[in-house]
Amino acid sequence: MRKHPKELHNGPEGRRDGKSKQVRLTHDEQKEWGLPRGKTGEEGLARRRLQEGWMMNALIKSTLGMWAIMALAWGCASPQPPAEPVFGSVVRMAEPPLPPVVKRPPAASKKGASNNLGWTERVVTPEELDRLGAEDPDLSPSVGKQLLARLNVIAPYYVADAVRDGQPLKVPNDFSAFKQWTPLPRTLPQAASIPKLIVIIKDLPFIGWYQDGRLVGDTYACIGKMNSWTRSGVYRVLEKDIDHISRSYTNAYGLPAPMPWALRIYGHVWIHAGDITKGYCSHGCINLPVPVAPKLFEWASIQTPVVIAESLNELKTVLDRNRARCTLYAQECGHDQKEFD
Repeated sequence: MRKHPKELHNGPEGRRDGKSKQVRLTHDEQKEWGLPRGKTGEEGLARRRLQEGWMMNALIKSTLGMWAIMALAWGCASPQPPAEPVFGSVVRMAEPPLPPVVKRPPAASKKGASNNLGWTERVVTPEELDRLGAEDPDLSPSVGKQLLARLNVIAPYYVADAVRDGQPLKVPNDFSAFKQWTPLPRTLPQAASIPKLIVIIKDLPFIGWYQDGRLVGDTYACIGKMNSWTRSGVYRVLEKDIDHISRSYTNAYGLPAPMPWALRIYGHVWIHAGDITKGYCSHGCINLPVPVAPKLFEWASIQTPVVIAESLNELKTVLDRNRARCTLYAQECGHDQKEFD
């Protein structure tokens, strides 16, 4: 007679030689256990176990399904206590998500570069950044994060956090088109006679430095949280301090805040290296990314003119209206730029 494979070997019906023992049950015992008639107890018990296993499996699946539905209803967060009812309020159904925002930033691309300078506000994945190199050898994940940093006006390590956490960013429609992108004009005809000029545009916010009217360097920047904290106007570099320490503000540890590679332009306002959490995060100073700040510090000279404008449109007006000021047009005034007005 056919034997069941080791179903009861370790149970109370097992034998020391490892062989199954045939168990005959009476008709009443088979009926009590729900076993089919005419089968050995061992064979019937095996079928019974298979039936019970199938039923348990179905129960587990149905339970998991119920939990999945409840999880979708609750969301990812833990259950919150019910809010107090607001009488007279209207309960609205959730609206469908809006389509991604597609915009085009003010741009000045190099001649011959792609013109697809639009961007979309969406989530970018690490896998997408990894694939950039396959499409363009000049683009690595690190370069991609730097391009995202310029477009979003945040430090690259905050970009990495946003990518990891699935937070939406302004993402170029074509990363390759943004390799040489800047929102600043590459030439300023009105500044062609100015040996050195620093320009800060508040509504971007970006800073660029020009030599004889040609852009030689630029970067995103953080300016005053309130619009009036970084004042528009025409200024000069009054001091240079490579390891300046703030006399007004402390850092996260309660110590005087370091402001390295600092250029003072008026009052207590300096251009210096800092943490760029967003475009408007300072008490009035112009904070630059740490890798870029030393470049501007070395390039700038005492008395280098600085123009802070609300927008690019205002920049042209400021340059045109200040032609008589020797702060900007020292050569036209017959003076060296190092001299005061």
